[in-house]
Amino acid sequence: MKRHALASCLLGFCLLLGTSAQVLAQDQQADAIPDTTPPKAEKTRGLIPIPVLYYTPDTKLGFGAALLGFFKLKNSEGEDYSRLSTMRLIVDYTLRKQTDQLLDWAIFTRDEKFLLRGELRHRVYTDRFYGIGNDTPLSDEEIYEYDYVSARMAALKKVGARTFLGPDFQIANYYDLQLNPINAGRESQLLTQQIPGYQGGLNSGLGLVFLLDSRDNVAFASSGTYLEMSGYRFGSTFGGDFGYNNFNLDFRKYFQLRPNHILAHNTSFTLNKGDIPVMRLAMAGGDRILRGYAKNRYLEDNFAGTQLEYRFPLFWRFGMAAFAGIGDVFDKPKDVHFSTLKYSIGTGLRYALNPEQKLSIRADIGYGREGMNFYVMIGEAF
Repeated sequence: MKRHALASCLLGFCLLLGTSAQVLAQDQQADAIPDTTPPKAEKTRGLIPIPVLYYTPDTKLGFGAALLGFFKLKNSEGEDYSRLSTMRLIVDYTLRKQTDQLLDWAIFTRDEKFLLRGELRHRVYTDRFYGIGNDTPLSDEEIYEYDYVSARMAALKKVGARTFLGPDFQIANYYDLQLNPINAGRESQLLTQQIPGYQGGLNSGLGLVFLLDSRDNVAFASSGTYLEMSGYRFGSTFGGDFGYNNFNLDFRKYFQLRPNHILAHNTSFTLNKGDIPVMRLAMAGGDRILRGYAKNRYLEDNFAGTQLEYRFPLFWRFGMAAFAGIGDVFDKPKDVHFSTLKYSIGTGLRYALNPEQKLSIRADIGYGREGMNFYVMIGEAF
């Protein structure tokens, strides 16, 4: 390592001397020729086909293929462009015999007059259930399986500077559920407690989304603020089998401490009231927040959590991140106690699939009260 560092220093010193000599020589020429080489144009659109290889505690090893598309639309006046629009098509299979086909998009129209977001998905999924509450034991783990098809479509209109407002429609059909006993002497809790969704069903609702997004880059922000508030009504009015209200808040703030060194903060709330299917209960854990816990390890009507992440470059296309967070699920605020509060700390490696547009793949290791969890995913956690 020392030899490499010494060689780098000597090379840099030689280059500096050569550059200085060249500048002095050019200054002595009476008719120096100016540099007319045009700057390299920014690539405003492209497709990135990549193999997919990932790991989460819920899926184990997964593999498949993905096609990532990105583009920027030129604004109607001047040479400026809208912010980055992205689309993803992912098809994969996991060692738990799960399959997933996902198409999602986030598109800024010309002049960013509209933000169009949505997804179409089909999934064959194997999930885990431990009970409801913030203090459920690992020994209560049960495995259940189901298929679902879902769609989500939002059309948000610009109502101010980087501010959007509009409707969001969601629909998901859960079917072919298979419940399994916890062990030879205990039946499934989903069955014995008849928790909503234990037989599947249609979940359908309409909501209103308010979004303030001043991030400089939607894939990897180095400055700006992201605030999304949304409220939904699910129920028979929209053809659904479950009647409940849902409110969400997602706040993110980004600080550039020095070039390419980013401190990111995220606070989120999920609040539900009514007949909530088990697949849509608020959760602590997963690949986005409280990464020290598997997805759905803790479930309840409500969740609140906050996290910090420090992102910095290493070399070439590689970067790194360190993160920490706290949060918990709860029925009522009084249910949250220090003794059950969930914490998570961890670190992760980043690889830039497209350095210019800052599209990356990440590998994170999170540590919590019950040990470590490992994730490999496309895109930043927040």
